Amino acid sequence: MTATKDNQFTVNVCLFDLDGTIVSTTVAAEAAWRKLCAEHNVDPEELFKISHGSRTSEMLAKFFPKIDNTDNKGVIALEKSMAEDYLDTVTLIKNAPELLKQLDVNPETGDKWEDRKWAIVTSGSPVLAFSWFKSILKDVGKPDVFITSFDVSQGKPHPEGYSRARDLLCEKWHYNKSDAKSVVFEDAPVGIQAGKAMGATTIGITSSYDKEVLFEAGADFVVKDLSQVKIIENNKNHVTFEVIDPIRR
Repeated sequence: MTATKDNQFTVNVCLFDLDGTIVSTTVAAEAAWRKLCAEHNVDPEELFKISHGSRTSEMLAKFFPKIDNTDNKGVIALEKSMAEDYLDTVTLIKNAPELLKQLDVNPETGDKWEDRKWAIVTSGSPVLAFSWFKSILKDVGKPDVFITSFDVSQGKPHPEGYSRARDLLCEKWHYNKSDAKSVVFEDAPVGIQAGKAMGATTIGITSSYDKEVLFEAGADFVVKDLSQVKIIENNKNHVTFEVIDPIRR
């Protein structure tokens, strides 16, 4: 993290989790999981202690070992239910689409950058993750760099997904990836840990977990939503952010 002054920092690329960070899907996810738990006599509260931010395949293996997830069919069935059966419960995290759109625009000319400076790194499958950009995030549009659970061998808190997204963005913008600085926006402790493991500045959002959990995971800043994140400068080489009135420990 390159510090400028209190609550400001400068990075080259921006990495966003999706569920709980850009879209509020907790109600939809928990409803689908509760239905599955009822069918298999699993305590949903035990599952929810670790499910947010984790790959569905890992949760199925841990809590539902009898479900056949060959070729990810168990994952696809559950996440398709989240996206379709409970769409009316899904909302946007405040200021999320506005922030993403602002990152896309050169403020000096008003024109869009040729490539996006941000990427999605989600523990969801393409079935779930891509669906939000066909519905509630349709006007934002799906970014080219989009890492899902199907693209990594190790899920969060391993940094594989975030590291891959950073490297792909660096290739697009011709940055030296060994020197490039990143910011990770996350709602889950495993995601914060993944961001810290790759050396990123991390911003935790309290949409799924209390502030103490996010700070304990290593969050540099904690906010209620993305209305507390302001872009100060956005040029070809870097983006400078300011965190407005961050939550304190």
